[in-house]
Amino acid sequence: MNTCEQASRLTAYHDGEMSPDCRADFERHLGQCPQCAAELDRLRRLTALLGAARPAAIPAASLARLHRAVDLLPTTGIRRLAEALACVAAAILLVCMIGLARRSDAPAATASMPVWETQAVAQQQAVSATATSDVLLASWMVQDLSGRSEHD
Repeated sequence: MNTCEQASRLTAYHDGEMSPDCRADFERHLGQCPQCAAELDRLRRLTALLGAARPAAIPAASLARLHRAVDLLPTTGIRRLAEALACVAAAILLVCMIGLARRSDAPAATASMPVWETQAVAQQQAVSATATSDVLLASWMVQDLSGRSEHD
């Protein structure tokens, strides 16, 4: 392990990424620092070994499978995003439906209706209607439409 402060510049020097001034400065350092010189030698040997290595032969079927997987990568992210957004939308819809169902169960909805409308709905649901209830319903309708309340 190289503990020299200049060790972080070794790869830039090895790869030829230094300006000529920095390169000359670092070469002077290499002449004085055996740790950096040894590390540079190790990097050069490793580069030579990697350059001499032959790539492994990949079967055509495996290579085709790899290409298909790489081609699908952009659409996979979009698909996952769409699935997540669909789940969020479904959850919001479910919460809204539950809220509306609870709200429609409340008896407060009929409190704002005129008396004759409430009675008309009740009359439609009744199995048999008598003549007196029709007269009563008609009188409530007349009262409501004339703007008078029961207490006038």
